[in-house]
Amino acid sequence: MLFNPMVFVYWAVSAVGAALYFIAAIRVATFVTFVPDESVAVVFGFLGGSLFALVTWPFVLMVMWWGRRAYLRKIAAPISATVIESGHRVTHTTNSPFATHRVRLKVTFTHPSTGVECWVKKEFAMAEFRRSTAKALLHRFPEGATLPMLVRGRAAGFDLALRPQWVDLW
Repeated sequence: MLFNPMVFVYWAVSAVGAALYFIAAIRVATFVTFVPDESVAVVFGFLGGSLFALVTWPFVLMVMWWGRRAYLRKIAAPISATVIESGHRVTHTTNSPFATHRVRLKVTFTHPSTGVECWVKKEFAMAEFRRSTAKALLHRFPEGATLPMLVRGRAAGFDLALRPQWVDLW
């Protein structure tokens, strides 16, 4: 397995970044609210800021993923990996009528610098309305297929336009 210690740093930075992003969105919405009563402005600012932050947070994650992928494309070595495990499962939560489609890919490859056999797995979570994308990803990369990867040092990423789950970005 290719283990990158930066994963834990990424998780910590992501948690702090998410908290700061939500706090900033709430503060900005509170200041923008044009209500003469300050207590009402705080309530509307909290609701509006929370809603704004919840709606835009996936876009912030997407920009982070695009940035990381662009960075890896500049500095990493492109290689082909072999899919050794692929799967699709559908999860239903009790509070939501919508399902989440999860596609898990596990690949093995030879590290370009060291020549050591490594493996990486990623999980892609997609909402119900992207079910066809999840199934297409699974059919595109069945077991035995080749998958483009970017590898540099202890960091490796799939060279796909789809973003994995937020905890699996690094």
